Amino acid sequence: MKRAASQGIHNLSTKLKKWINLSSLEVQLTLGLGTLFALSLGSVAFWTSWKMQRILIDSHKDNLFTVASQVTEDLTFYSEMLPMEKSLQKALDNRSSRNLLLWVEQDDKSIAATSPAIARPAWQRVGHPNELSSHFRRDEPFDLYQIRERQLVACHSPLVLTNQTLGTLFIAQDITQDQRRIDGNIQTLILATGLAMVLSLFAIAYFIRRSLLPLCQMQTMTQQISAEDLGETQVVLPKAPSEIQALANTFNMMLDRLSEAWTQQQRIGERQRQFVADASHELRTPLTIVRGYLQSTLRRSDNLLDYQREALEVAASEADHTILLLQDLLNLARADGGYLSYDLQILILNDIVADVVQVAGQSFERTILVEAKSSLIPIYADANRLQQILSHLVENALKYSDEAEPVHIKMEQINQKAVIHVCDRGPGIPPQHLSRIFDRFYRLDEARTRSMGGTGLGLSIVKVFAEGMGGQVTVSSELCKGSTFTVTLPISATSP
Repeated sequence: MKRAASQGIHNLSTKLKKWINLSSLEVQLTLGLGTLFALSLGSVAFWTSWKMQRILIDSHKDNLFTVASQVTEDLTFYSEMLPMEKSLQKALDNRSSRNLLLWVEQDDKSIAATSPAIARPAWQRVGHPNELSSHFRRDEPFDLYQIRERQLVACHSPLVLTNQTLGTLFIAQDITQDQRRIDGNIQTLILATGLAMVLSLFAIAYFIRRSLLPLCQMQTMTQQISAEDLGETQVVLPKAPSEIQALANTFNMMLDRLSEAWTQQQRIGERQRQFVADASHELRTPLTIVRGYLQSTLRRSDNLLDYQREALEVAASEADHTILLLQDLLNLARADGGYLSYDLQILILNDIVADVVQVAGQSFERTILVEAKSSLIPIYADANRLQQILSHLVENALKYSDEAEPVHIKMEQINQKAVIHVCDRGPGIPPQHLSRIFDRFYRLDEARTRSMGGTGLGLSIVKVFAEGMGGQVTVSSELCKGSTFTVTLPISATSP
């Protein structure tokens, strides 16, 4: 159960990573615009919340300062008709309200007068005026306070009448209900802002996807273009924006130029292949005749001097080498033109390898070790082409490895494939050359290759023959430790 759950989570994460590609232009534009819009909308919401809070406080601040001035005016008026104590109480009573508490504190901390609101349970829960005075005695004449879960705004100022200070006037207003309404409005604003952000993100994503749809259509069209279709394919986007239309027109002009270059290259390549094929075919016949006369002369060399015999042997050897080179060129030209034929049949790989090892061992007088996982490994191939593949690989391994080190040939069957490994313990191939090792006429060491009689076509022939028979050839190498060439071929006509 746990394994199934973890597998489901892994599949979901894989799909999300595939869907949310951070390098995608669509994702980058969506995230960028969404972030910019969210910051803008969030800033507006934050400023609105702050402004609402300031408006609430400022409005009560103005109200408290107005009440303080009115108390002074009322006290002045009543003092002319009533004793000071009654005048003070009368002035506070006139300005008192349900949520507004006023009191006068003398210098000895005693309360000279207080408004009737002090008797309300809400104010009694807040605290006695003496206790509140200790909270409100600050340098600021006005401030916002939170006392026992109640929000209060309060101010204090000296109460002066005809140059006589009667004490300090404290005014406190309970704004808890107003603050709760403000908080509710702010929460509603935050929810509305969050919803607007989500909806805007989806809208931005939809708009960007729709705007980039012509580019996706262009990508789909171009993926289906092959080299043969360059001259006939045109990218048409009738409903695309003008910028993408211009891009499509430029791409169509590029396709036309590529088509012309491809056609010209095909013609040149065809002429080159035809020339190579014709030259190889025409030169092979006279060279074969020359080699025959040289070998016939060498067989009747009783009257030849030593230097004459040596010259004839060198000439015969070079003729053999040139004929093999012409044959390789002819095979490559036929492969490029698609005319190289293969006589594919079921063979026993062990027998083919044994024949190649016997010939190579006699020619080079070296040790070749053969290791097979089975005594009978079937293979579906052309016997002659397969022998040439193995001969080239074995000869290369013998040439580029120390004479004291044996060459290893390993054979195995993996699923529906026959796999051949030709391993040597030579100097290895530098990593920068591995990608070009199968190119035609490509040589790692020109001087060393010439001294060993190489032409740079052997591995190209191996690659062409292996792929022509439905297989492949790969190489792995490590400097100072050797190289391993691996040929993979099917074991039957129905093998994948």
